[in-house]
Amino acid sequence: MARTKHFASRARDRNRTNATASSSAAAAEGPSATPTRREGSQDEGGEAQQSATPTTTPSAGRKKGGTKRTKQAMPKSSNKKKTFRYKPGTVALREIRHFQKTTKLLIPAASFIRQVRSVTQIFAPPDVTRWTAEALMAIQEAAEDFLIGLFSDAMLCAIHARRVTLMRKDFELARRLGGKGRPL
Repeated sequence: MARTKHFASRARDRNRTNATASSSAAAAEGPSATPTRREGSQDEGGEAQQSATPTTTPSAGRKKGGTKRTKQAMPKSSNKKKTFRYKPGTVALREIRHFQKTTKLLIPAASFIRQVRSVTQIFAPPDVTRWTAEALMAIQEAAEDFLIGLFSDAMLCAIHARRVTLMRKDFELARRLGGKGRPL
């Protein structure tokens, strides 16, 4: 039988019942014929004191700390509660459903506007420096739509290659086949 936590607890229970049965059998026989004698305790008259140790309970002869075997078999438990974790992939699927339902923009607006202004300074003439809010929103929506399409095409390329992980070559192939962006 495989060693599991359940097996260890069953073995411990079996050992306890065997020890209880043997001690109850000894108690049923009655006190032993030869009483125990304490050494070095004699009266002045030369008589030895005799004292019998009655065993009324099975655990009377045991130490309270337990044996080494039970301490090693039982794992030390701390008072911390185990944190709950979902199976791998469950949260990812929940997030996919959540983001497919929403219509809000996913890229933060401030960082996107900053990038648009830096690209404008590089490629546009120096007199074009201002953007309207509607133009920036339109550019951001178009950029997010382009990225979502590119990711979905790249994922199809990865699945076609019998992979789950997206790689750079999947994006390159998706751009070549879809005609999106500059050809590589």
